[in-house]
Amino acid sequence: MPELPENRNQKGCRMEIGNDILTYSLPENLRSLRKMMKWSQEELAEKIGLNRGNIASYENGTAEPKICNLVKMAHLFKVSVYDLTHSNLRTKEAYLNATQRNGNGTPVSVDEILKTYLTETEDFENAIKGIRCMFKLKLKNLDEIPEEMKFMQDQFEQLYSLSEELLNSHKDLLEKIRCKCQPRHEANDEG
Repeated sequence: MPELPENRNQKGCRMEIGNDILTYSLPENLRSLRKMMKWSQEELAEKIGLNRGNIASYENGTAEPKICNLVKMAHLFKVSVYDLTHSNLRTKEAYLNATQRNGNGTPVSVDEILKTYLTETEDFENAIKGIRCMFKLKLKNLDEIPEEMKFMQDQFEQLYSLSEELLNSHKDLLEKIRCKCQPRHEANDEG
């Protein structure tokens, strides 16, 4: 059984995934960006529909925001969620670089972000199906499958099944985010 990645949810924590180490920087970034914008915790909370205590908890590293609120914060600061959570944005220069990486600081709607992720998901799904189709075609052209190849075939099928499960989970997650992030007035207009 593979080892689970280390993930500590504390100020300045590190997340290890395989050989990659990611630094979780949300608490420091949130405090720095809020101060750069000259906003109080109360003002920031109001802008994203939370209360001051939520912001204080995020800045202290004692709580993590829900995904939808994380997306709102990234959108408000015009940076990617990844930059907000894993880059050092504590200087004006680093922050400006992050906004440029995220479309020159041009606000991008949550719907646009989700559409991009859905398109990427469809592309990934098509690529996986194409690889499986090519694999099946190559197997079909073999008169006899060598014993070593049978093992590889089994491993490939397991990886394919796992990829399908991950894709379906990814689609479900995107749909849940879309539903949670949909503004209340839009939901009321539809109902």
